[in-house]
Amino acid sequence: MCTLSNLIGRFGGGNLVAIVRPTLKALFGRTAGAPTFPLSPLSPFKSPVLPLGPGLPVRPIGPGKPTLPGWPISPFVPFGPMGPMSPFNPLCPCSPSSPF
Repeated sequence: MCTLSNLIGRFGGGNLVAIVRPTLKALFGRTAGAPTFPLSPLSPFKSPVLPLGPGLPVRPIGPGKPTLPGWPISPFVPFGPMGPMSPFNPLCPCSPSSPF
């Protein structure tokens, strides 16, 4: 069984402060005052940069925006043979699923 004293003894000759202090300095800054959080602009840690290459959307595509050239304006707009007398229309009398 590994105890805390065994772990401390393995790192830095038992000096836990020598291990923790650099991390605390990096997180809270070298001087007293407001802490510097890991993702703040003043932090020594940098957040991962998201790669934005060509072809990726710059803004979200909302409803009414074409996704690909030649496609319908919205995925909810019917296209193809979907008129009022279409066999694909459930309200058409010639449709197999029609209640008429």
